[in-house]
Amino acid sequence: MFDRAMAAVVATAAAAAAVVMIVFALGFALYALVEPSVGAAAAAAIVALAAALLVGLFALIAAYRKRQHEHQAAVAQAQLMDDLPLGLGDIVRERPLVTLAVTALGGLLAARHPTLMRDLIHIAARFRR
Repeated sequence: MFDRAMAAVVATAAAAAAVVMIVFALGFALYALVEPSVGAAAAAAIVALAAALLVGLFALIAAYRKRQHEHQAAVAQAQLMDDLPLGLGDIVRERPLVTLAVTALGGLLAARHPTLMRDLIHIAARFRR
């Protein structure tokens, strides 16, 4: 297990080093491309601007994906609350302490009798279909 974890760490480090080398090479290539026409200072500024734009674009994409994931989780939570039978969704919203107590009791029951809980879940799953 430790060998597999170390192999994953080494592979990740190698991939990160390759990405860093690619970024540096692209920066130098862009600098070499624009330096003869605009000068050294302007070429350096263009490379910095390109890097800043790429970082900003990456941040926007990451934020969009996070927001999309949060939205999907909220929709799934709302769907779960609406699908609870016998108005349990209303009970959960109106009485959070009762819900906490029932959840704790279910956890204790599951810890003491896991096969019973498995059988109850299978029975409840059959009624959902």
